[in-house]
Amino acid sequence: MYFLFLFIFLLRLNRWVLEFIDLGGEMRRDVWHALISEVITLHKFIREYGPDEYDKSLFNVYGARKGNDRATTSAINGIARLQALQYLRKLLDDPTKLVQFSYLQNAPLGDIVLQTLAVNYWGGPLVTGFVNTRNQSETRRSDEIADSRNHVFDIDGSVYLQKWMKSPSWGSSISTNFWKNTSVKGLILSKNLVVADLSLTERAAKTSRLKYRVVEKTQATIDAATLQGIPSNIDLFKVGMLNLLSSPLMI
Repeated sequence: MYFLFLFIFLLRLNRWVLEFIDLGGEMRRDVWHALISEVITLHKFIREYGPDEYDKSLFNVYGARKGNDRATTSAINGIARLQALQYLRKLLDDPTKLVQFSYLQNAPLGDIVLQTLAVNYWGGPLVTGFVNTRNQSETRRSDEIADSRNHVFDIDGSVYLQKWMKSPSWGSSISTNFWKNTSVKGLILSKNLVVADLSLTERAAKTSRLKYRVVEKTQATIDAATLQGIPSNIDLFKVGMLNLLSSPLMI
């Protein structure tokens, strides 16, 4: 039996999208949860990593005003991919792994991947060393923009301003070390295309994937010990204590 739900969410300012989601099949609740989680985490991502809506510094970085649209489009593509796989009945055991924002909020080193996505979506070349305003034709110098020591740069020179770094994850030592080592050996064609090397997002995703495998292997070892090893460990502990108590040092 198939169920039809009306799924409504705000994608962009002054624009609503109606999405009819087919919840048929054995995993319909998991798919529904993944879709809802992706929408929620998308808005959380924009709130934590994106500039404020009326931040005038958006006019200092070329293309930054389209950052929200880029993030939203990425989430839409992930949802469409999930729906296509559901239709083909080729879903994973956990559909959440197929939608990036929802997955990355709990993934190992997921914050670093989210940072690279933020730099990709909102970062761009500095327009000038001046601040342009909507209501004024003149320009004025911005020392905050001119001081680039604490900004973050993508491999193509795109800048993500320090004042946009609202997420606490930017202050972690892992984040600091990652952004200190962003040099690329290959040929840079764009921020998303590097010959003979990886873009920053690809590099962060690879690091997260390797960390996930380590965590997964460790968890599997713990689960196996929990299910099978505890009785043996207790017996070993009893034998060890018996040997210790019967040793000459304890007499």
